Amino acid sequence: MGRPQSNGLIELVDSKSEESGFFCIQLVSYLNEERKMGTPEYADLWEIRFSQAKNHNCAYKDKCPIFAKTKAKKPHVPIQLQLDF
Repeated sequence: MGRPQSNGLIELVDSKSEESGFFCIQLVSYLNEERKMGTPEYADLWEIRFSQAKNHNCAYKDKCPIFAKTKAKKPHVPIQLQLDF
């Protein structure tokens, strides 16, 4: 007998979540240059910049060595641009 399967009506406690964490220390260092840590503006910018980066549209990609290294390893992965309304 295997693991219990979800039937869609209830959520199993041990079922895998669709969300995955994302963190980039280089992104934080660029944020620290752009805004003062601990301010409301910093918190707002944190949300915006991390959301952009998770969607492969990092605001700092032109100057980031980590982004360049990642693109060099995976050049075949297309970047999906999102329209801002």
